[in-house]
Amino acid sequence: MQKKCIICGEKAEFFIKDTNTYYCKECAKEHFKDISYLKKVEEQAKELKKKIEEKIEKQEDEKEGIKDEQI
Repeated sequence: MQKKCIICGEKAEFFIKDTNTYYCKECAKEHFKDISYLKKVEEQAKELKKKIEEKIEKQEDEKEGIKDEQI
């Protein structure tokens, strides 16, 4: 799901950590002196994908453990 800028509604590229406030690049530059303090939406997506992959891997390992016990 694509995140939208809370100011103008355009595609968001940045957000404030631990919040649901997203900003496009132009609005972020306009409202913050230093946008390096903001996190990139892309980074958040990568972190979420990594967590999902780890959870799937853990579930697969648990299933394999159950199969090994049955043999």
